[in-house]
Amino acid sequence: GINAEYGYWEKCYRKNEEHFDKYLHPRELKSSGKNSSPKITSMQEAGTKQSLNLANSSSYTRKMLPSNSQNVKRSRSAENSIETSAKQANTMSGKRRKTTGPILSDRYYFTKVVGHPDKFSDNVALSFREIVSLDGKVTKSWQFSYVADLDWLLEEYPECAAEGPIFLFLGEKEATSAQNQIMQQKKCNSHPGKYSRIIVVPVSLPMSYGTHHTKMMIMQSQAGIRVVIHTANLIQVDWTVKTQGVWISPLCPLQTPNNNNNDNNNDTSEFGCYLLNYLSAYRTSATDQLVRILQKYDMSNVTQIKLVGSVPGLHSSKEFGSRRLGALLARHVDGVKVRPGWRIIANCSSIGTLGASSAEWLDSFIRVLQTTRDTTRDTSRDISHDASPDKERQALFQLVYPTVEMIRNSLEGYCGGGSVPYSIHTHRRQPWLRSHMCHWSSVKWGRSRVVPHIKTYTRASPDTKQVAWMLLTSANLSKAAWGQETPNGSLKVRSYELGVLFTEPCPVMGSSTDPGMPVPYNLPPVPYSKTDKPWIADIAYTQMDTHGNKWPID
Repeated sequence: GINAEYGYWEKCYRKNEEHFDKYLHPRELKSSGKNSSPKITSMQEAGTKQSLNLANSSSYTRKMLPSNSQNVKRSRSAENSIETSAKQANTMSGKRRKTTGPILSDRYYFTKVVGHPDKFSDNVALSFREIVSLDGKVTKSWQFSYVADLDWLLEEYPECAAEGPIFLFLGEKEATSAQNQIMQQKKCNSHPGKYSRIIVVPVSLPMSYGTHHTKMMIMQSQAGIRVVIHTANLIQVDWTVKTQGVWISPLCPLQTPNNNNNDNNNDTSEFGCYLLNYLSAYRTSATDQLVRILQKYDMSNVTQIKLVGSVPGLHSSKEFGSRRLGALLARHVDGVKVRPGWRIIANCSSIGTLGASSAEWLDSFIRVLQTTRDTTRDTSRDISHDASPDKERQALFQLVYPTVEMIRNSLEGYCGGGSVPYSIHTHRRQPWLRSHMCHWSSVKWGRSRVVPHIKTYTRASPDTKQVAWMLLTSANLSKAAWGQETPNGSLKVRSYELGVLFTEPCPVMGSSTDPGMPVPYNLPPVPYSKTDKPWIADIAYTQMDTHGNKWPID
């Protein structure tokens, strides 16, 4: 647990994440970002940049790719091919047949993969440009992300949305990088006003190892406001060659004079109320302005989902993190119908330090995921060590995570593994987690070779043909994202996250034309064999990938 009596306080020089889990430091409660740079994500940043090299000529850097290597020639050939395909897809977007029916808000969509057959996209996948174009001319938009490629972002806004300001919310470090890029462009004689419509908003990260990880866009048009919550960073590879999830709200109109009185209509809309509270927690002038704008719109038609957010800090309420999720499950999930045999299945693209055994954190988080309205049954027995044999217990919680072979044979090759930043240091400290791991495979959606960056948590029936609920979120499997209980009764959360919870039981979608909820991976998940190895991003791999590269690329 966290010990508030740690003596060194601000003079502490320690860098280890576990140390900060055990001891509370005053600087973690300050709003200043001087001590809050997310060092633990440096590997993720490097991997993201290497992935950018594969698909975006206007990426952050190409220094990882030496010019005198045969492997690099192959990699650049793949890069040019993907980039050309992406540009052709964008050019044809206005000419191709319409592949998606009316937008449904009771389920989520995938993002389109460049070169994918239409049968894997029709009615189930959307591109960034299609989303931004849903309601005609966008007068103003707000984009929330971990990282962003400014050039790509501007190119993806179609003509109908090519004029209004774009407010871009990034963590302090990423915001500084974007602001520097804008400053450099202003000095350029050829295009001094290129980024003039982008307003970068730094988001304070008061907790060590925290990140601004939320992925959301809010678009204002003459027709109304639309909210989009998703899992993709604002970079080309995330929207063209990754498996991602996107939820799109119904169009929310301006309040009419009949309901625009002193009692704001969003007070009766759970979605609107929570969204405004979440944005208010950012404590920036830009989010305060956004809240005032959103208060003018009627969000009472958004009833299909519940929002689950995380905000850095010590929380005593059930407003954020795992407590928020548990409270919603306790309110909406029928414990009589969802029996103990219903398994928890999660998939994520990063794994944090969970402890030397599952008892340190994961077991308590699984108990949150098992929460139902039925208070007569002790759900903690579902996952306790003495309640069931090892294999049965492992089957109650399954973690879908890509193997080394999946990454090596993916469309991107090893570069795709840059966005799946599980470290060898963390893995060696929690070898027990491997017993819960299952293969990433997605035959139904044609995504078995498309690196998963999507994050989902669900509870599936024993035959895996139904789900009791589904959560699509930016939150990976980590204490930073979901929070850690402290001895003083508060929940310590380090990062900004946001997701949508579908609480209605429904069948698993069998095809793009079937009703139900899409599940991104094959069901039932297949556990790792004795020889399977989880993808570790910071060790070397010498076997060639699909582009003739080893890892890391020198």
